[in-house]
Amino acid sequence: MLFGRKKKNPIIINNKGAVEWKYTTCGYCSVGCSIEVGLNKEGKAVTTRGVGGADVNRGKLCVKGLTEAGIFEGNGRGLAPKMRDTIDDEFQITDWDTAFDRTAEEFKRIQAKYGRDSIGIVSTGQIFTEEFYTLGKLVRGLIGTNNYDGNTTLCMASAVSGYKRSFGSDGPPGCYDDFEHTECLMAFGSNLPEQHPIIYWRLKEA
Repeated sequence: MLFGRKKKNPIIINNKGAVEWKYTTCGYCSVGCSIEVGLNKEGKAVTTRGVGGADVNRGKLCVKGLTEAGIFEGNGRGLAPKMRDTIDDEFQITDWDTAFDRTAEEFKRIQAKYGRDSIGIVSTGQIFTEEFYTLGKLVRGLIGTNNYDGNTTLCMASAVSGYKRSFGSDGPPGCYDDFEHTECLMAFGSNLPEQHPIIYWRLKEA
């Protein structure tokens, strides 16, 4: 015991019952913050925290990342497929096999009437390369349509055009480390504190 020194109040961190932490990347925006999801004894996600050694966010998270565990228990989240016979009917819960069979039958019906390319598939940009490859094989090889594209093409087309005209590159030519080395920072058409708070923090720090 040390005399003459005031006892400091201990720092209390509420981990909400987390007993295990899983490393991942925040999925809310394109900044790429490293997070850890806290799991309780039942393996349920209960909280999140920033990863201190990650260079992108350096341990910080915005309110979206801090509350990301809540999406697993969000109200109105779909847990089972629903089907209806006509547009005027109410949706009824069914099992996955029935829903998949119905979807396949409808694809076949439409293609039989309007041709193979009457079906078009637009994929999400949030899947891995291997999943893109598998989906491409499903679309072209099994469903048999050439009308297949990814949201990565549609979403980024205008950005890529702007990058190439401005910088001669189809992707951002810089990186976050450049913030500390430049003397001028400008942001156009973006509300950084609202949309990308971690980038805004890094800009302010620089």
